[in-house]
Amino acid sequence: MMIVSYKTIGQNIRAARKEAGLTQEQIAEKLKMSQLHFGRLERGERPASLEQIAQIAQVLRVSLPTLLNGCVVEEDFSAKPDDSAQALGKAVAKMASGCSPKARKLMRTLCQAVAASEKLPENNV
Repeated sequence: MMIVSYKTIGQNIRAARKEAGLTQEQIAEKLKMSQLHFGRLERGERPASLEQIAQIAQVLRVSLPTLLNGCVVEEDFSAKPDDSAQALGKAVAKMASGCSPKARKLMRTLCQAVAASEKLPENNV
């Protein structure tokens, strides 16, 4: 069983925001949410959805694990990313290498959630 500490996630969000030199107001604006709501997320007073945490990570230019558990994963943002599905598969496989089965299962769940949030229902296109 996995226990999610929104307070810890909030502390990690705050640390990453401060490291990036941004205010709560600036981040909230980029996320299209009120500063009050973002502040509550940052203080761990409100649960954040996985999608919100992923969006915050993207805005702060940190990895999702950095916000979820505080580990630091260095990323090269200067290189042009290869957006092909094959390159993504290789990158995910590299990240999963050496991880526990539990961590790999979580990674798969996270990838599925992100993919599902990006796909539009065929009837609404």
